[in-house]
Amino acid sequence: MRAAILALVLALLAGSAMAVEVTGPGWRLDTGNRLRLAGTVNGWTVLRDRAAPPRADDYGLILVRVQRPVPVEDRGWYLDAVLRNLRPFRFRTLPAPEMARHDGLPNAVLEVTGFSAQTGLPQVVRAEAIYAPDRTFLLIAAAPETQWPGLRDALLAAMASFRPERRAEP
Repeated sequence: MRAAILALVLALLAGSAMAVEVTGPGWRLDTGNRLRLAGTVNGWTVLRDRAAPPRADDYGLILVRVQRPVPVEDRGWYLDAVLRNLRPFRFRTLPAPEMARHDGLPNAVLEVTGFSAQTGLPQVVRAEAIYAPDRTFLLIAAAPETQWPGLRDALLAAMASFRPERRAEP
């Protein structure tokens, strides 16, 4: 009996740290075992580092947002504009994004060190804009520079698991 209760408790504890698939309007993402859904703020879905203390000022996170489609001619500067207007972070200079593909769609990717607007401490930020024909998906991973090496793989794996919903052509 004790063994059965212990097995049940261990299964519940393991389940609470297991990966979860999070879905949003037109997308899904696997959180892995390092992130948890924290909520939605100003249209951004927030995934937060499970290991971060509840009242931490800076912690690892991923932000996801769906926006209107970006015309091809504006894609070169779009990610720069998004990051410069994102309140949690400040940047001195931003590199030009690398153009790549994500799940068969064109996307812009950049990784840069900026600063937390709240604490002023260095933050590593990796941003992607995935350009679907009918909308743009923004994914932004960030963590304090001192925590980035330990979080990078988990954050990038979650971002790589992102899948936009395919809409049927009319």
